[in-house]
Amino acid sequence: METTLPKRNSVTTHRQARAYSNEILRRNVVEAASRLLVEEGPDALTVRRLAHELDCSTKIIYTMFHGKDGLANALYLEGCARLSQAIENVHQAGTPAAYIHDVAWAYWTFALANPSYYAVLFDGAIPRFQPSSTSKQTMTMAFESIVAIIQTYMQQDLLPAEDPGALTRALWAPLHGVVSLALLGHFPTLEEAKQAFERTVQALMTSLGPGRVFSAS
Repeated sequence: METTLPKRNSVTTHRQARAYSNEILRRNVVEAASRLLVEEGPDALTVRRLAHELDCSTKIIYTMFHGKDGLANALYLEGCARLSQAIENVHQAGTPAAYIHDVAWAYWTFALANPSYYAVLFDGAIPRFQPSSTSKQTMTMAFESIVAIIQTYMQQDLLPAEDPGALTRALWAPLHGVVSLALLGHFPTLEEAKQAFERTVQALMTSLGPGRVFSAS
């Protein structure tokens, strides 16, 4: 998944063409960094190595990203964008359980399709990298649609009235745990990991309390 580039035939000026080319190169660098992180680990994330992979000068990459920290932050922001889109693609359902079930599995699908970005976002894949406060705010915004929908269910008395942000984080924490264990290879098979994830989702729905509509059907 990628955010959409402007259509090539809408580029009509030299400045637009240059910006278009720079954006393509930026994305190629980020994708190459993501691939190297998965295949060879964080030590491979050097400007020199990426320049070699993309057959371009180190100066271009330094200009775009200002070194390894900038590359790490670009990976972080790309991960935020992909996660946001995965979450926003899940629409409010008739019951809280149906929505929680759908958004949980969207989170699972995102993580398994984007293991390098997930590791940068949540599992400290790049030692000593700390995202900026602005980047952390971008991560918070990725979950805003969940918080808004949870709040709507509370207003409809389909969920207990409490802080919707706190409830979202409480639901997220165990899901993250199962996903991280799966990505790190702590389940014998992918099918067993998926079963553990589904059991966790079901347990979360049960934990929301009796007397409300929690069926995911």
